[in-house]
Parts: sequence; structure tokens; C-alpha cells
Amino acid sequence: LKSEIYQSKMILQIHDELLFESPKFEIDKLAVMVQKEMEEAVQLSVPLKVEWNYGENWYEAH
Repeated sequence: LKSEIYQSKMILQIHDELLFESPKFEIDKLAVMVQKEMEEAVQLSVPLKVEWNYGENWYEAH
């Protein structure tokens, strides 16, 4: 998030989940960037797949 200018902010990390607060116009760009960074963070012998959802609140995102 620091290399580009985003209004989005990561507000919580819970185990294997990240929670962001983001304006609607940044959701798609943020999702692509976060998914790429998480999947390529380390080299593993198995693929690391990341899924994402969004909503007006945590409940809607799940």
C-alpha cells in the first residue's frame, strides 16, 4: 500500500485473514494487489491460494 497512493487501510489481521477499510473505487485494484503479494510472499512446494470478498461490513463479506 505504501508504494502507491491508496486511501485503503489494513485495519486488522486475524490468523489467515486480512481486513481492509477501502473506498468502493479501490476495491478491485486493492484485491488484485493484495492477492498477488500474499500468494507470492514465500516459495512453497504447494501453491498458496488467496480468496477475497468484500461487503459493507464483516458479516456481508463472509
